[in-house]
Amino acid sequence: MPANKNIKIDMNDAVAIITLNRPKSLNALSMELIDEFFVAIQQLEKDDKIFVVIVTGANRDDGRPCFCAGADIKDRKMSNSPKGEPLEHTLDGLRDYANEMSPEHQSRYNEVFSYLANMSTPTIAAVDGICTTGGLELILSCDIRFVGEAVQISDWHTKNLQAIGGAGVTTRLPKLINAAKAKEILWSGRIVDANEAVDIGLANQKFDSNELLAESIKFAEQIAQMSPYAISASKAVINKANEQSAQENIRLAQVWSALIAAQKEANDSSPPSHPLGK
Repeated sequence: MPANKNIKIDMNDAVAIITLNRPKSLNALSMELIDEFFVAIQQLEKDDKIFVVIVTGANRDDGRPCFCAGADIKDRKMSNSPKGEPLEHTLDGLRDYANEMSPEHQSRYNEVFSYLANMSTPTIAAVDGICTTGGLELILSCDIRFVGEAVQISDWHTKNLQAIGGAGVTTRLPKLINAAKAKEILWSGRIVDANEAVDIGLANQKFDSNELLAESIKFAEQIAQMSPYAISASKAVINKANEQSAQENIRLAQVWSALIAAQKEANDSSPPSHPLGK
């Protein structure tokens, strides 16, 4: 792993922990952090010793938990567009869409979060304290979300920026919970606490803040005991479930099942330690 200034990477046997590490800026997503994060998840996906990745945020200097305050709007590298004007990549992206071209001008955030959502290695977001806007888009790209009791989840794209999120919140949030509840959260900018996050399906479980990371690691270790090939296949099929009819998705599952069986038969033993080129 290269040296990082904005994230920390810790290895716990088969579990890698990525910590957003800009506590003085509430772990805001600068372009430098996003670039480091992207390199990290790409390399961890290729690492045949890493079976699960946990994403979390460094505590504030006073010890209070914090996940991420969203994109760092003070980061000058975010856009060269004049103040008050649309971001250049947004206009380019609209042109691509209008011309039915591939998304060559998608935002860096969307590129990284889409990779995170679709990488073969399963991911867990361990979220406590502030988690807003780009931070919410980040955790929506993870497979599982565990929250601490002090979590404050929100989206301020519309309320504070008079815009909408371009890195998945308007797509992934209504798919995860439901459209009406997603509109309520996105249009009000209100805070969702730990209990509500679990109740509406935004979070899988809540834990005491002091136990959040340990419980996340414990669950990650359970996943790491499973066949990584089966976990990755399951993730690929589940991720397509909302886009396909039931029969199409079942056929996709059957294809994956047949591939796993063929791989086992070819090796005349257990499947390889990691799937999909790992």
